[in-house]
Amino acid sequence: MIQNSFIPFGFQYYRSPTPFRDQWEKDLSNIAGQGFNCVKYWVQWRASVSKEGIYQFDDIQELMDIAQQNGLKVILNVIFDVAPAWFYKKHPDSKMITADGSVLEPRAINCRQIGGAPGPCYHHAAAATEKAKFLVETVKTFKDHPALWVWDLWNEPELTTGIKRKLSFDNQVCYCEHSVLAFQEWLKNKYITLVALNESWQRTYGSWEEVEAPRGQGVFNDLVDWRLFMSGTLTVELRSRVDTVKSLDLLHPVMAHTVPAPIFNMITAGSDDFKLAEPCDLTGNSLGSSAWSADLLISAAKGKPIINSEIHALPGNTAMKPRQPELREMKRHILPPLARGITGYLFWQYRPEVLGQEAPAWGSVYLDGSPTPWYKDMAQLNKLVQDNKQELLQAKRRGDGIAILFSPQNQIANFAAHDHLDTYNDSLQGVHKLLHDLNYKVEFLHESDVTEKTLDQYRCLWMPNPLYLNRKLCNLLRKWVEKGGILISECSFGALQAENGCHSYTVPGYGFDEVFGVRETWIHSAENLDHSYHQVAFESRTAIPLLNVMKHSKEGDAAADDKAHGSYYKSDIALQSHVKVLAEFAEDNMPVLTAAAYGNGRAVWFGTLLAAAYWQDGHTGTLQLVRDLLQQELKLQPNVQVSGGVRADLSEWEVEEDRGAFLYVHNEGNTLAEAKVTLPANYTSAEPWFDDGNAKIQPINPFEPSTTQLSIRVEAGDVQVFRLS
Repeated sequence: MIQNSFIPFGFQYYRSPTPFRDQWEKDLSNIAGQGFNCVKYWVQWRASVSKEGIYQFDDIQELMDIAQQNGLKVILNVIFDVAPAWFYKKHPDSKMITADGSVLEPRAINCRQIGGAPGPCYHHAAAATEKAKFLVETVKTFKDHPALWVWDLWNEPELTTGIKRKLSFDNQVCYCEHSVLAFQEWLKNKYITLVALNESWQRTYGSWEEVEAPRGQGVFNDLVDWRLFMSGTLTVELRSRVDTVKSLDLLHPVMAHTVPAPIFNMITAGSDDFKLAEPCDLTGNSLGSSAWSADLLISAAKGKPIINSEIHALPGNTAMKPRQPELREMKRHILPPLARGITGYLFWQYRPEVLGQEAPAWGSVYLDGSPTPWYKDMAQLNKLVQDNKQELLQAKRRGDGIAILFSPQNQIANFAAHDHLDTYNDSLQGVHKLLHDLNYKVEFLHESDVTEKTLDQYRCLWMPNPLYLNRKLCNLLRKWVEKGGILISECSFGALQAENGCHSYTVPGYGFDEVFGVRETWIHSAENLDHSYHQVAFESRTAIPLLNVMKHSKEGDAAADDKAHGSYYKSDIALQSHVKVLAEFAEDNMPVLTAAAYGNGRAVWFGTLLAAAYWQDGHTGTLQLVRDLLQQELKLQPNVQVSGGVRADLSEWEVEEDRGAFLYVHNEGNTLAEAKVTLPANYTSAEPWFDDGNAKIQPINPFEPSTTQLSIRVEAGDVQVFRLS
């Protein structure tokens, strides 16, 4: 039993040594008295084991007892990245080493005020032993406490706790002898023979001991392996923690909560949300309030329960004081993720921070513990959630059959090529934004999860900037398209080959020139084009003018701008006769968007990074181009259709014999929206959650009882929720 009828809604409360002991009883009583039901405590290695072999949990024990007295459930967040001072003194070789040779000495940072960050190298044997001892003692102490709800075994997994998070080759870890030896063993398991490794990396190693950990911008396959190894190290570490807990406690579920890409990347952070969700019973997120992070987390969870573990509503520090949030902002932290099926909310944090550089920010109450207006807004939102919890826990959204490929390997290869991740991240987030703005349910498919079975769940797969591919994946994609799938790809498909790290002689690679019906004859970097296009940020982000030659879909504006934007690259292509041209480069009428039949499916080609351009400038013509492509050309309509500039999500439920739905309507713009929402079911009433919104239901067509249309008025920046029946 993980959630059953429980939706956690509360606060991160304790990170030793604050809040101080004299505040605990009053605070926890107030939290419960306002209707909240959950708190989170940190159990920190350095705080609980300040002397070797002596485990002290008096503070946590007292806090657990107070929570139980007040009917609060507790998430125990076990923190390992603050190693005790005695451990470093005893094991100086446990410190991580960066690519430039810097040793990460233990330190206090703004979010680890007791010191000891970033913790020891993950490949240090003695560190693994001591961390396991700490976890065992923690679990033995609290596994039978009636207030315990969940073990949270990693707070924002990454390699250096933010100390070397900034993206650069020099900030990679770890280059100590323990990690290099572990990497060599990992390569043995992957390649089996040294000959196979040399063929992949294009090297001449004579023994496994000669293999070096990559450091800079050289070739591709060595860096891909190196960063996949370090990312896998985090997954192995988490799985070990999960196994330790489950060997002692089978009653309470385990989780970790992440920070999604692109904030945490595969190069310096090593965090892969999909892999980290696998060993857990439920999963969480520190930045789940945005549509991007919520959709990514839901895809990574694969049906497991999800909570927003740290809602960052009042960020700030000693120099930059937090802004006071209004109700609409608090609604945006809760309702968009709730619309997607996230059913758990903890704000970071209850009291404002008083220790360190984060003070006096992050508080849901004032410094003296008295209630703030936003604390009262939180209580109102919690009451609405709890009053509808049975239905919310049953509610599901229908899929639209469209997925975005999420590829850690491609991310790493992009960094190796560019020394930045803008091309990959802009493209990935841009595809999400395009689909989100067109009201599709956005799903991500991790490259390692691509099989015939998973592909068959989707009608369409969009591949953002697919520079680095492999033959196995491409063979699966070809068969899927032949059977009827719709593949959408941006330029440079398979330009780099994972088998040997070399550039493909023909692009699209792996024979996909036959699938797309196009072949790149040249690809121009935007900064090399002889035109003064609009500079968005720096030279390679030049907005390249495109011309939409399709007829506009009925959902679009008949007077919409036919101009759209590409970015980064312009492809010259040779075109097969059966290929349909849907858009052209404005400067020379070279085809930029094409569609071709292949078997029973379709293959769509963009000769530029169109999604990256939309991420950068949100051009309405680019959105219109994709609307026309998906809805007019490919006949991929979203289940919930909207007009009037809003986002609408329908979550349907059935509890016993009662059926209904929740409709969430989000006006993400800065002006009042008068919107129409068309639903794929028949509803006759709409009860609003909030007094400041209204909806009028009207049938579209009396001969189409399976559809309903609502007229809804939503203020700028607001989210409205309606209970439909």
